[in-house]
Order: sequence, then structure tokens, then C-alpha cells
Amino acid sequence: MKKESETHEPAPTQYIIKDTNSALKMKKVEAKESAARYKAVVKRTQAEQKLEIEKLKLQMTAKEAASKHIAVFGPLYLLLLVAAFLASVSYIPESQISVVSALLTLLITMIGSNLRSIVSEGAGEQGENGNGHAK
Repeated sequence: MKKESETHEPAPTQYIIKDTNSALKMKKVEAKESAARYKAVVKRTQAEQKLEIEKLKLQMTAKEAASKHIAVFGPLYLLLLVAAFLASVSYIPESQISVVSALLTLLITMIGSNLRSIVSEGAGEQGENGNGHAK
């Protein structure tokens, strides 16, 4: 909770200015100060957000990290496996293509089931009625 002095800015000092050039200069200075304060607040907020993200990364368990990695890179692995198989078909003897395709099918099935389990585990954590709230 912020202190009252941090949430309320002090009342701006009022100056009596008799010519318009001085008034314009004063407004420019005030605008620059306001922009500098805004940039400082934005910078502080961004630093706090980065710190919070780093905290979350440090608190992540190995299982969560592995699940995240598979969820992000699993489709890429599937794509690489299929592309490698299609590229290597011309170099594999015809009698061995069925063996390689069976192994590839096993790998794709395994990675697909891992992705499916990650999705189903993530959905189970939402709550009893599926939207994150209890009934």
C-alpha cells in the first residue's frame, strides 16, 4: 500500500507572469518535467514487470519447464521429423522405408500424446466448471 505522500502530487506553485513569452517558456518547462516524470514511471513499471517475470521463471518446476518446452517446440520437432523422412525417402532402400516410417509414426504418436497431455493438464487446473472459478 502506498503512502499518502506518494499517491498525491504536491500542488503546483503558481507564478504570476506578465508577458506571454515567459508564460510559454514556463509551460514548455512544465511539459518537459511532466514528460520526464511519465518516462520515469514507465521505466520503473517495466523494471518491476521484468523482475516479476524473472521471479516466475525461477519458481517454475522442472516438470513445468519441460512441459512448456514441449508445448512450444513440439510442433517444430514434428515438422522436422516429417521433413527429414520425406527428404530421406530417396536415399533409403525400398525394403527399409516401411521400418523407418513405422519408427517415425511411433515418434510422432509419442510427441503428439505428450502435447495432448500438456493441454489436458492445463485444462484441469482451471477449476471445477472450466472457467477458473468454483461453482
